Amino acid sequence: MGWIISAIIASAIAIVIYYIIYLTLVKGFVVPIHIFHSFKGLYERYGRNKRLKERMYEYEAVSGMHKPSLFGSSVVVSILTVIIVILLFKIVFFAVVTSDSMSPTFERGDLILMQRIHIDPRVGDIIMLENRESILPITHRVVAVTKEGVRTKGDARAFADPWLVSKHEIRGEAVQIHGSPIILKAIGNYFILNPKEMGIGRYGSEYMFIKNLFLVIRMYGYALCIISISGYLLLTVMERRR
Repeated sequence: MGWIISAIIASAIAIVIYYIIYLTLVKGFVVPIHIFHSFKGLYERYGRNKRLKERMYEYEAVSGMHKPSLFGSSVVVSILTVIIVILLFKIVFFAVVTSDSMSPTFERGDLILMQRIHIDPRVGDIIMLENRESILPITHRVVAVTKEGVRTKGDARAFADPWLVSKHEIRGEAVQIHGSPIILKAIGNYFILNPKEMGIGRYGSEYMFIKNLFLVIRMYGYALCIISISGYLLLTVMERRR
């Protein structure tokens, strides 16, 4: 039924077009020609106005007529500040998985996205913790929450971990979408440190250099942020007053 309606509509449009052509070429009917020229004139005027606006904008940009907006500058500064704080202070970060205890959810060498904005471990959540029995951080799933602490377990293990995790030992909670963590497969193999094998990944030395550099920047992060933001806003205000 649908194709019949489509065929009828297409036929009607074709008949109208042919009839207009017949009136124009055979009968000398000039209305379609006037309509065509009207649309052509409108299109040409639109093109001229558009080119004129573009040239005016270029002139204003070159001559300095466009002054930076204080509101726009504040928005840019706010966005940059949020990004800097997130990166420097590890509010959101990727953690390297150092064992296969959570296989098949994720495996050794994967990167898993963690956050420290709101840590409220519940059963089924994945947390990164520090424990005295392990040199490297452990990333396991929460299987029980009690007043004494949090009980964790690796997905690949038959039994829960023998320790209880207190809140001050939790370093991050995995960001999950519909119960699945955000993972970058195998990328961590380039940076992972393995104290048992006394070796490092392909780019382990570069990773350690960057890590130490970020630690230094983090120490002075607050001062750098305040100085940069204050300078940017000061320059914007001075530019607006010119």
